Amino acid sequence: MIETYPKLKRIAAINDVSGFGKCSLTVALPVVSASGVECACIPTALLSTHTGEFTGWTRHDLTGQMMPIARHWASLGLEFDGIYSGYLASPEQALVVEEIIGTLAGPDTLVICDPAMADNGEYYSGFDTGMAQAFRRLCARADIITPNVTEAALLSGVEYSPAPHSRDYIARLFNGLERHAGRYVAITGVHPAEGVIGTVVRDRVTGEEHSAMSKAYPGMFYGTGDIFASALSALLVRGAGVGDALEAASSLVRESIERTFVRNTPRPYGVDFEGALPAYVRRVEAIFAG
Repeated sequence: MIETYPKLKRIAAINDVSGFGKCSLTVALPVVSASGVECACIPTALLSTHTGEFTGWTRHDLTGQMMPIARHWASLGLEFDGIYSGYLASPEQALVVEEIIGTLAGPDTLVICDPAMADNGEYYSGFDTGMAQAFRRLCARADIITPNVTEAALLSGVEYSPAPHSRDYIARLFNGLERHAGRYVAITGVHPAEGVIGTVVRDRVTGEEHSAMSKAYPGMFYGTGDIFASALSALLVRGAGVGDALEAASSLVRESIERTFVRNTPRPYGVDFEGALPAYVRRVEAIFAG
């Protein structure tokens, strides 16, 4: 007897391609796939490297290709269970992503927005308040948003506060994001105490919160936000509960960071998530067993 499998869920990932540095689509493709979800891609820009610490990087804006790709997919009758957007090359691309959502999303399509624009209290290279305004509009269209603390502050209008982050401060960020988010808000990079970092998720319908915390290693680890958002998006699209999805995605990030720290990988190169994927796949299988 031939074993049958359920139809694969499918995500449209809208993000840049950084040729070197393990982030954006070069992370989304393997992580979403390892989660058991098909990953289709709409690239927003082609960069030689990501823009953190590297200098002299090249960038080619792909705005003109985004809607033609979406329209072609629509003409083929392709259906998408999730649409997940990350790094955008310009504020104008946020409007294009809104149009893509209108073109590709069905009534049950989960829309996830990672408003990748800032960290450590500062905008990424080339971005300013115009990017925050654009992401406010886009986040309002999403069912799930995954800002880090800096991005949550910029989107909500709450002043940025460096670590440690009190419960009251995180609550103010959540409250400030009420007008700029769908059902779930996941704030990453939360430091509740020295040596501790993690993510807090709030269900805005029930008010329920989930958190996942781990040891904080010193320094910057590039690409971890993309790893987290990719895993969380795929698991939720597959139908995992928020708590299970948060724990599995956070474990993948934690183990990737640990491997990077032990190996002393140059930080701009990205984290060593490849070796952490087998354990992540086992966690995913356990979530959906039976």
